[in-house]
Amino acid sequence: MPLRFLVPAFLLGLAALAIPVLVHLTRKQKARVVDFPSLMFLERVPFRAESRRRIHHWLLLLFRTLAVALVVAAFARPFLHREDLAAGTGAGPREVVILVDRSYSMGVGNRWEQALEAARAAVRELGPLDRASVVFFARSASVAVRSDTDQGRLLAALDTVGLSHESTAYGPGLKLAQTILEETELPGRALVLVGDFQRAGWTGDEGIRLPAGTEVTPVVLASEARPNRAVAGVSLSREKVAGRDRITPSARLTRTGGDGEEAAEIVLEVEGRELQRVPVTLPASGAASVTFEPFNLSRPHTGGAIRFADSDDLAPDDVHHFVLSPGRAIPVLVLDEGGRNAASSLFITEALAISEEGSFDVAVRAGGGITTSLLDGVSVVVVNDRPLGGGGAAGALRTYVEGGGGLLVVLGERIRWPQELADLLPGVVGGIVDRADASGARLGHLDYEHPVFEIFRGPRTGDFTRARFFRSRNLQVADSAAGRVLARFDDGSVALAEKQVGKGRVLAWTSTMDAFWNDLPRQAVFLPFLHQVVRYASGRTEHQAVFTAGQILDLSDAAAMATVGLGGAEGAPDVHQERVAVTPSGRSLVLASGQGPRFLHLEEPGVYEVRPAGSADERHMAVAVNVDLGEADLAPLDPEEVVASMLARSGEVPAQRGDGGARAGRLRLEDQERRQALWRVLLATAFVLLAAETLLSNRISRIPGRSGFHAGS
Repeated sequence: MPLRFLVPAFLLGLAALAIPVLVHLTRKQKARVVDFPSLMFLERVPFRAESRRRIHHWLLLLFRTLAVALVVAAFARPFLHREDLAAGTGAGPREVVILVDRSYSMGVGNRWEQALEAARAAVRELGPLDRASVVFFARSASVAVRSDTDQGRLLAALDTVGLSHESTAYGPGLKLAQTILEETELPGRALVLVGDFQRAGWTGDEGIRLPAGTEVTPVVLASEARPNRAVAGVSLSREKVAGRDRITPSARLTRTGGDGEEAAEIVLEVEGRELQRVPVTLPASGAASVTFEPFNLSRPHTGGAIRFADSDDLAPDDVHHFVLSPGRAIPVLVLDEGGRNAASSLFITEALAISEEGSFDVAVRAGGGITTSLLDGVSVVVVNDRPLGGGGAAGALRTYVEGGGGLLVVLGERIRWPQELADLLPGVVGGIVDRADASGARLGHLDYEHPVFEIFRGPRTGDFTRARFFRSRNLQVADSAAGRVLARFDDGSVALAEKQVGKGRVLAWTSTMDAFWNDLPRQAVFLPFLHQVVRYASGRTEHQAVFTAGQILDLSDAAAMATVGLGGAEGAPDVHQERVAVTPSGRSLVLASGQGPRFLHLEEPGVYEVRPAGSADERHMAVAVNVDLGEADLAPLDPEEVVASMLARSGEVPAQRGDGGARAGRLRLEDQERRQALWRVLLATAFVLLAAETLLSNRISRIPGRSGFHAGS
């Protein structure tokens, strides 16, 4: 191991060694005045400066020259060059990213233990010049240790992270690894990807492009295939009985793999207590359903779960959590003409009554006037093809809409719209359009970007073109400022339009909601279409009964909470009051008071409760969280597909910065010098020598007979 210097130019400083020598060869005389009465009896002797030509204190000179030499050598950064170490590093030090999948499917068998051991092996195989990062990913990704050479720290990071309850998504983890590899200055790059490589976590269009020359090592973990059971879905039918909400839970159960049928027990829990237990027989690969006895719902934000009595290897999908509150249905008031025309509202009331969770509470008012008290507490008013008087009725309806109410106007044959409310509609109502053709008109344009039609944008989600429209009202929408057209017939005329009035929404449907002018009510799309229209008019564009582990909620956004079924503006935490969120595992998370968002990270499956600080009983809000069932699909992904999509295309020239070989060699030398740090030892020794020189110089200066000249001479 020859001695080499990283910055040999500093060795020119050794010329400073001449300074101590010159100091010792230069004797300083001290003028000393001696009073003497007479010099007549003294003999004159010529002075010879012999001390200028010889050194008196060799030890002092040695200390001083050696200290200077050590300081110069320290600045030159010496190190012992190891040829075997340099040869073992190939093209130079590497930046290594160890990417570990921690989604809940890694809990099958001993996959997680295998993943940690594979990551530890990758750390132990690092060269002394390599740097490594440990990154964990599931639905999101996080860096445990970034660009570190300390293997102890890297191994410790692997011991402090456990499995998550999130599903697999390769995009975030690989994007983070790409960023680390792109930002490194080291010439070598490597990625070690450890996981079970589920097909469900890979879309193929993640857009990951690793730097050219990156070495990718996939570590595929797989355990013996085992049967898996899951609670695939839960239905909570709701009905009013004696003024109370009555819930009838049912669950869809699935089983994959296995030989023959399997007997199991399904448990219904409410507020942590077992309410019912039902036996069920599951096929080898198939589904089964189970229905529980109804129970009454009385407490707001009631949490519950449907689970298997015993868990299998993939336990997180063996349970489904839910939260229920009484009175969460959307109040809907249908205004029709009554009498012989009362049947015109039959399709509306029956369609809104068909809802798994009792989403709508429908009341019908036949004829009569419209008052403010009648509209009090109503979320949506449906004016179903009836005359509407002016005066007080018009004023009450305007106040209702401008205050945030929803209005659906069905422009049929009997509609009479008062002139004083003309500005509420998204357009000007015209005459009736008859279509003599037996095939009628069809819906030719739907705005699939709008919340009303968004659920129908995918394949096999509903076909509106089957419905035939024989008559409709002409509605002239002047411009986009006056209203927005959501649907048109194939002849270009308006079928559905909306307008924002104050805080409320007004939607106008130019045909009927019965089978008189069209056959839409006989089509399968009628029920979900009407649900979407009424829900949108109410302001609740979504109703998310449960959330998925890994999602984040901003609890300070009252409007957002209302749209996902978590209460109105009063349901969001007061920004001026401190709140506490209790996780399913019992941890308390403080949501500090003050303006701004209050983010709640839903990491665990179960029920999160939000309460005022200092209150153990009052439940402000509750959120049910479940795992993503897509993670239970253990179908494998070919690792070569992932690697091929990330690496540079064939023929692509790796990016270089200057002379790659010289740069790699330089980095090897710098790394060896940095690890040895001999300059610290040299500087410490120089300081010790200078301290010793100071003590010795002071001692010599106090010796009798030596005071006539400087201690350094």
